[in-house]
Amino acid sequence: MVRECGLTAYLLVREGLGVEARLVRLKDRGPWTHVGLMVGGTLFESVPSTERTHGGVRVGRLAEFSAAERAVSVGYVPISLVEPQCQNLFRWCQKQVKAQIPFDDLYNLEDDRTLYCTEFVYKAFLQIHINLLSAELSSLSIPLVGKRKVIFPRDLIGMKPVSHNLHVLNQG
Repeated sequence: MVRECGLTAYLLVREGLGVEARLVRLKDRGPWTHVGLMVGGTLFESVPSTERTHGGVRVGRLAEFSAAERAVSVGYVPISLVEPQCQNLFRWCQKQVKAQIPFDDLYNLEDDRTLYCTEFVYKAFLQIHINLLSAELSSLSIPLVGKRKVIFPRDLIGMKPVSHNLHVLNQG
């Protein structure tokens, strides 16, 4: 049984501090460098592997997402849903976690066997027929791979987050 979704999903955004965050900020020219999705009181995100953790699609914790050692600032954008959308979005995200979908280090939008953070959120909403893209996709040159169309955080939100106060979401 899926927990009550509350009929609102939240696109979470973070201005990060790591090397990847600096690279995203240079190319995207916006503050947001990582995105996640909260639905049914559960935070879902796709993160790269580190020396200490295995990357990929996972259930995260809001406190970790917004921790001072990871984030300069955080925010969220509420997205209103109807009940079937909420249930289907939650189930699709859970399915990706259970399938242990790895992080997409090659940033390949054509291949759903791996997903980077914005790709994960974009494709999650596509499952419920909501297109979050606010602009044409950007191109990124990746060494040894070539030029790719990629989704940056700013491509998804197209608006400023409603709040920088994530603790209000931690009621689920």
